[in-house]
Amino acid sequence: MLAVLAQCSAREIEINILHTSDLHGHLEPVAVEDANEGKTGGLLRCAALINGIRAQATNVVLIDCGDLFQGSAESYLTRGEVMVKAVKHLRYDALLVGNHEFDWGVDRLRALYLKAEIPVLTAGIAAPENKTLPWSRPFLVRQIDGVKLVIIGLTNPLIPKWQRPRQLDALQFPATLDALRAALAEARKVKPDILVLAVHQGWRQWGDDQANEINSIAKAFPDFDLIIGAHTHQAVEAREVNRIVYTQAGYYGLWLGKVCCGFDSERRKLTRIEARLLPVGADISPDAALEKTVADDLRTAKSYLRRKAGVAENETTSAEKTPGQSPVQTLIAAAIAEASGADAVFHGNLTAAGLPSGTVRMSDVWRIVPYENTIGKAWLTPEELIEILEENSQYYGKSQFRGVYGITYDLNPRAKPGERVSNLCRSDGRPIKDHERISFAVNSYDLASAGGRFPRLREIMEKPEAKLEETDKDTREAVFDYLKKHSPLDIQAVPGAIINSRGHKSVVRGQ
Repeated sequence: MLAVLAQCSAREIEINILHTSDLHGHLEPVAVEDANEGKTGGLLRCAALINGIRAQATNVVLIDCGDLFQGSAESYLTRGEVMVKAVKHLRYDALLVGNHEFDWGVDRLRALYLKAEIPVLTAGIAAPENKTLPWSRPFLVRQIDGVKLVIIGLTNPLIPKWQRPRQLDALQFPATLDALRAALAEARKVKPDILVLAVHQGWRQWGDDQANEINSIAKAFPDFDLIIGAHTHQAVEAREVNRIVYTQAGYYGLWLGKVCCGFDSERRKLTRIEARLLPVGADISPDAALEKTVADDLRTAKSYLRRKAGVAENETTSAEKTPGQSPVQTLIAAAIAEASGADAVFHGNLTAAGLPSGTVRMSDVWRIVPYENTIGKAWLTPEELIEILEENSQYYGKSQFRGVYGITYDLNPRAKPGERVSNLCRSDGRPIKDHERISFAVNSYDLASAGGRFPRLREIMEKPEAKLEETDKDTREAVFDYLKKHSPLDIQAVPGAIINSRGHKSVVRGQ
């Protein structure tokens, strides 16, 4: 806990700001392998803490800092409606927009927010008047016992590099500092006593990146009293960033964030800020009323996760003996190829999890495919494929390096950029002719450039002559269908990049 500005006050008014972040649809405790430091988590148990604090304190504001809907079976099956039930039941004061809020498209997000009837803080989102999100506003104003609390809610500017245009409609995402300047200009007009920024970005100890600009924000706008972060799944109880208190409530409801602000009503001055993270452990009983509200949805989700996908003869691991290629990666890519009819697939491991030997259930599939990525397919020439593989080569030796399916190639990581890839051919050894086009599939995240990592891939796939087809088939369902069809499963990693450290120039086999 970090306390600042502490001093005696004759008339101190206490205001408590409670915050959750990156719940990802988790109402119940996270799986043991996903838990952090043995904690339990889940919004049902957070709810018990929230209600306990409200019973003891009169001045309580509750906000969520984004990535509320996507990530659990119960939310997936209801397309987020179970989380709407939860936030309405808990009477959240405001919601922020995270990047995963758009996974089911902006039309679905609008429908969810419309049902929630809760203010949505959208500093950092620009839209034509007829395309705005329901209940949207750049900041929240609360008059509490004579104290004016203003909370600006900012999203993440990198969303267009994680999501496809068809998921975002006409929404635009200005640069962080530009968006904040505009929001602050309006917020200052209401003359806040306490000024808070809630943002779907996280603090990075080693410095900012394009998606997480807390250090730059704190430097550019020192008049914030408090910054509440999200997105990076870090648990940060309290620290000072350019003399501003920063806090972040982790993820999956493993912690409930609580910030206690003291305000001297006589001197009209903030006297203290105390930020804490309250662990949400197994010793906390779920809130009975909320549990009853979502009981049917949870029963349906548990039945869904028990569905049998098939049988695996051996454990299917995510371990890579060759770069980018693992049994799990091959399974996902083979499933995408079968679902899309693609000749080749570009994909990597999504998690470190694998599938057990014996019976494989939907819950196992969720562990290796936790995201609602859909499939895109385009028809590319060998030269275009090589450009994509060259771009991928810069991540050799890192988790971002993608494997392939349906093609093989030689990779010389020590060569100059543009000369690392050679001998591209089909996985059966057949050459790809110079002007031949083969169908090439990627998931929607990579198709959006994977947060800016693959801009050339996006450009190539979007060329008119590539005839890009974007589908609504998600990769998790594709894997489940593949397991059903090919059970008993015995899948091994297929060849992809063949590492060759000898010098060579990039050439294509073919006629």
